[in-house]
Amino acid sequence: MELIQALKKFGFTQQESLMYVTLSRHGGMTGYEAAKVAGISRSNAYAALSSLVEKGGAVVSSEDASNYVATPKEELLLSLKRPCARTIEFLEENLPEQEEGAAPYLTVSGYENTLDKMRNMMLMAELRIYISMHSTNVALLRSEISGCVERGLKVVILCNEDPGIRGAQYMKNNAGTGNVKLIADTSEVIVGLVEVNKGQCLYSKNKHLVYLMREALLNEIELIRLRGGMTGD
Repeated sequence: MELIQALKKFGFTQQESLMYVTLSRHGGMTGYEAAKVAGISRSNAYAALSSLVEKGGAVVSSEDASNYVATPKEELLLSLKRPCARTIEFLEENLPEQEEGAAPYLTVSGYENTLDKMRNMMLMAELRIYISMHSTNVALLRSEISGCVERGLKVVILCNEDPGIRGAQYMKNNAGTGNVKLIADTSEVIVGLVEVNKGQCLYSKNKHLVYLMREALLNEIELIRLRGGMTGD
């Protein structure tokens, strides 16, 4: 079912998606055979196969015009990526820039939205990131944190246990299970709560708020140093 839903996001209908998955799993089939395997009517199967061919998801066998063959996965994915890349390129060139200071404080709500905001902050960071959060949330962001290290950014992680990210500086603290704090390039900050399937954080580029959060984090780091909780890379 997840495959069907994923294909629908790229413009395939429910029936077209079902036909593509059926052909991919079972090889070339007639409309009758595909309908039988998929458990739908022959009329629906033939209609879906015909439109699937038009959308590039299948081809008709040159040896038997009644036999349908799925477009290879690699080829289909390339075809799906191409218009997405063009659309993103267009948006990059034409979307207006937000005015500086137009929205100094923003509430980011929702589990995935909050995680995506933190991921984007790290992906766009150029100099350094400071992170204070529980190990469960660090694990969710591990790929992006490692990417920052690989790009040569200074990465400091305050966490209840060592996440084992080589090149990042780990310092032990007692961050609550869902509490998160992330400062990127001393220019933007996100702070709040991220727990299983729920999240709500305050995000801002406001210089005063970023400064206050940075000072609070540096003070916490200094206390950790004094207590001997600094572990290095």
